[in-house]
Amino acid sequence: MIKMFETTWFGINFNSFSELNSSKQANESFYDLFYQAFYKKFHSYDELPKAWKEQKSSLATFIHSHIKSKTSILSIGSGNGYIENELSKIYNGTITALEPSKTASLWLKSNPKVTLINGYFPDALHQNNQFKFAYMSYTDYVFDDTSYVNILKTIKNYPIDEFLLVGASMYDPSPKFCMKYFIRLVLIQLGFLKKQLWGYQRTLKEHTDIFQKAGYRNLQSGQLADGTYWIKATNE
Repeated sequence: MIKMFETTWFGINFNSFSELNSSKQANESFYDLFYQAFYKKFHSYDELPKAWKEQKSSLATFIHSHIKSKTSILSIGSGNGYIENELSKIYNGTITALEPSKTASLWLKSNPKVTLINGYFPDALHQNNQFKFAYMSYTDYVFDDTSYVNILKTIKNYPIDEFLLVGASMYDPSPKFCMKYFIRLVLIQLGFLKKQLWGYQRTLKEHTDIFQKAGYRNLQSGQLADGTYWIKATNE
């Protein structure tokens, strides 16, 4: 596992609303401030970058291909809700979107085909909520190893039969990459590069090991044409 750092997202500079901190990970308050800036810059899904939307629409189609006949699904960490919005156009079942930030999924609230719940999994869910399928997209980076194992254990024991992670944060531990990463890390620690600690990246093996620590044995993984990694875990 390695640390990942960022300074901007959707063209919004983090230092425009928060002081960059290379040792403290972006928290819920940080994301709330970010989404306040996000919704000042963008006013609908139509205004988001075209290439970004095309890639996320493809992910919605990929997720849909794994749902099959399931009538109720759960999205854990929906963010701005674009994938859920696209999925609602092609999926006839019930979509429940769970998002910790109260400001992130503003546009999704108007979609009658998606039930948006603010809070954390599984505490924010009603005890009668049952799901055969759940997915997370571009969310694993926020977890250190301990919290990553814990969330996967919770998903497995909920129980949820099938779990799909799409947009898994990966890195290739080649000598060239490791050297560049080490130099960058030193520059950040010395204060020559101002960065925000964003989260963590892992190799495929590190991801697989964590899934196995969480109790999963039936795993599949792959890479989409655009380079997006995915991992699917099935409860036995």
